[in-house]
Parts: sequence; structure tokens; C-alpha cells
Amino acid sequence: MKVLLLNANIHGIGTFTRALHFGRALALAGHSVTLCTVSPDNLWRTRVRVEKNVKVVEMPRIGYKSLPGWGSGWLDIYYRIQLILRGDFELVYGFEYQPNVAWPVYFTKKNAGFRFVSDWCDWYAGESNSFRGIHLAHQIDAFFEERIRFQAEKVTVISTLLRDRAIKIGIPSGKIIIIKEGVDTQYMKPMHQIEMRKYFGIPEQVPIITTITDKDMHIPIMILNGVRKQVPETKLLVIGQHDPALADAACNSGLEKEIIETGYVSDDNLPRYLACSDLCFLPMTNTIRNQGRWPQKINDFLAAGKATVISPVGDVVRIFQDYPVGSLANSTDEFVDIISSLLRNPAKRIKCEQAARQSALEQLSWDVLTDKITGILS
Repeated sequence: MKVLLLNANIHGIGTFTRALHFGRALALAGHSVTLCTVSPDNLWRTRVRVEKNVKVVEMPRIGYKSLPGWGSGWLDIYYRIQLILRGDFELVYGFEYQPNVAWPVYFTKKNAGFRFVSDWCDWYAGESNSFRGIHLAHQIDAFFEERIRFQAEKVTVISTLLRDRAIKIGIPSGKIIIIKEGVDTQYMKPMHQIEMRKYFGIPEQVPIITTITDKDMHIPIMILNGVRKQVPETKLLVIGQHDPALADAACNSGLEKEIIETGYVSDDNLPRYLACSDLCFLPMTNTIRNQGRWPQKINDFLAAGKATVISPVGDVVRIFQDYPVGSLANSTDEFVDIISSLLRNPAKRIKCEQAARQSALEQLSWDVLTDKITGILS
């Protein structure tokens, strides 16, 4: 079967990874798969490459944010329409709903005669898109986010919340399939801690707790401050782009020298930085956004074989209920106490690390999810 995947993001960002691994699963099943995404650097031209047995077509970036949100490049949309009309695709799979995903489907579905499947992996209208507080823009966005699902013969969703939302707006439950976020366990894997600390020049003997940049970065500083009262030498490793709010919170707490910021991290270095950690944590507020998504960060922590502490929000909690990978923390104080306890108990931490890796291999690996992905076409 000839399959076309439509992704709204720039190559390598956001839902692109999910789309690529869906494409890989379909390619391994013998289908011919093409994935459309947006070029990170080319405004006017397309570029073709092959990744994971998937033909990846980078569309021109010009106009990528010409409308609120993203994925609205006029040349990108035009090329996608032409590709569908000329490509004889039997299945088109849309990852989310932005203009460069939805409009090519609306313009071609009647004449091209392909089957259409839609993937819903973030509830933007629920909370993620605010459009700078413009309520009307948010309402319009919500309309388009949900309408595209009615064009699909099946809708894949990443969470129970999105399944329930799809049912509520009128999608028959028999058309909905939950497929959680996966992780590449061959790429993200345990590595030798001391070697990786030497590699980055990070102190070898001090306890290091790790998080990845997210909203509310003052919370990790509060957690670090509390942990250091119980385990005084502890440092915080923050992976991801520099966040001024983090620096301000660290300065106000007098902890500037106890924080290691990586800045932007390449794909090659992400597993190496995680290897430097003694444990990982991710505080999450109990919002619709967090309930509806499956944070890739947590999958990375577990696949890297790290004891992990998170807030009890969303479907990912089930992994923590089924495997002793770490713990759930309901408050900043609980994060502090649980993290401190794990740092003081290496034997327990090792058991958590083993369980974390096991959970990734058994529940989260894209290889494990392959059958569910390919079953969409049946």
C-alpha cells in the first residue's frame, strides 16, 4: 500500500518524531511510506531524504507561521496537494490538524479517493494554544482541530482524555484507537555514568538530579533547594534551551553554582546527558494540557534506565503503577522527600533503574507498538 503521512511541524520537532516512527512501523510491514514535513532551513525548495525506511519530503518553510499557530505555508500546502493528486496514495495519515495537514485532505479527498486516518496527540483547543489571549482565534482553532477528525475512517489518540473528547464530539468509539507515545530504545539507552560525566566535565562524585526544560522552571529550583537540605552536595542538571526564568529563580535562591545548564542538546548528546544523572524528575501541573499528552521526556528517562519521579498526571501514571520505576509525587515537598530518599538509598535506586529500562522495553518501545500501528490499516 502507498501511504502518505502529513506532519505539520518542522523536521525533527514536535509530532515529527511520532509520525516518523509510525511511518517506520508501516514500512517494516511492507508498505511504501512517504512523510511530508517542513524544512528547517529552506524557504523555497523541497528536499528529500530517507529515514528509517521512510521517504521524508521537507516542504518549503516560507509562510510557516503566516497564520496563528504554525503549518500555514502556502507553498508547502500547494506542494502537498499536488503530491496527493499525482501520487496515487491509498492511505493518507494526518498528524494533527494544522493547515498543511488538513487543507490538502479537504481539497483532494473527494477526487483522489484515498482512505484517511487522523492522529490526535495533543489537545490544543483544550489548553495548549492561547493565541496570545485572543478568545475568537482560540475558538476558530478549536473548530478546525476537531472537524478534521470527522473526515477520518479511524482516529488514533495518545491518551484516554483525547479518546473521551473524541467520543464526546461525536466520533464513534469503534473508530478510536489509543496509541501512546513510544521511544526508540536502541537510541535511548543506559550509558556509563562516570564516563559520560568525564565526557562533559561534570563532577564525578556529587549527586545529580536531572530535569528537562518545561513550564514553571521555578519549581525545580524549589525542589533542589529542599533536597540540598537533606543531601547537601546535590546539583541540578537542566537539559534544554536556556530559560531566563530558571536563572532568575536560581539567583533568588542563591543556587546559581549548583545548577548545570546544557543549553540546546543534540540527539547524540541527549542519552549521554541523561547518563550523568542519579535520577530524573518532572513536576507537572494538573492541567488539561498535561492530562491529554504523553510527555516524551518521561519515556526518555525510563529508556535511559533512570529512577524517575513525576507528578501523578495523565496516562503515563500507569507505568509507575505497573513497574517500580520510581515514584509519584503530589507536591513539591513530596518531590523533595522522595528524591532525597532515593539519593540516600543506592540499592533501591538501582532496582528503580532496572525497572525503568524494563518498562521501556516492554511497554514503550516503538518496536512493541508496531503491531498496534500496523493494525490501523486492517
